[in-house]
Amino acid sequence: MIWQSKLLNKFNEISHGFVSRPYSFPFYFSFKHIPSYLRFFSLVKIFPNRWVIAEQIHGDNIYVSKIENLSFFPKIANKSDIILTQERKHPLIMFFADCIPIFVYIPKIRLIGLAHSGWRGTIKKLPKKLISELKNRYNVSSEDIFIGVGPSIHSCCFEVKEDFISQLPKEYKKFLIYEKDSVKYDLIALLLQQLEEEKIPKENVDISDICTYCSNTYYSYRRNKTNDRNIAYIFLK
Repeated sequence: MIWQSKLLNKFNEISHGFVSRPYSFPFYFSFKHIPSYLRFFSLVKIFPNRWVIAEQIHGDNIYVSKIENLSFFPKIANKSDIILTQERKHPLIMFFADCIPIFVYIPKIRLIGLAHSGWRGTIKKLPKKLISELKNRYNVSSEDIFIGVGPSIHSCCFEVKEDFISQLPKEYKKFLIYEKDSVKYDLIALLLQQLEEEKIPKENVDISDICTYCSNTYYSYRRNKTNDRNIAYIFLK
């Protein structure tokens, strides 16, 4: 199954998606995943030496990618959880198994971006930093930025313990959900608040209602501790 944002699909000059089996593969190369590499290539129809793959570390480092010094293998965005580019036919690729995939497009300057926002990144304001950096670095306004948020774990399934709660800033504890035998957290609501703080118009944001924990279509680390990953990708055609 390929999830795509209805909002971003309005822009014919970009292609994007969130995929699982049989297209997905993990960050580290393995011969057993060659069939998946080939299926993913058939999906994007761009040779792997033009791909850029993120080495994610649950941080907030921004990697701006350019097509240069092409080899046979994909380019690696070292220790980065945000990738940006204005290059055509240069797919940005990230890996997910419950964390929030954030797709970005700024038509005004033909810039695309992809961000990996797990719970650590989200409570450390990665979405807010992303938007702020885009506005400051590229001199664009909030109205110029369009956001698609792909499938991720939702509040129905994101159960948290004291180790998580103790790290929450006071102003973010309002998104805790106390149930009879558990405590859950609404990361999507926190993400939306950060976008609102950066004045992103509501009509410029599209959020998937798919929970990766609930859906057997997608891999979920919290559901079964899998090492497999879903893939998010975006590129300018």
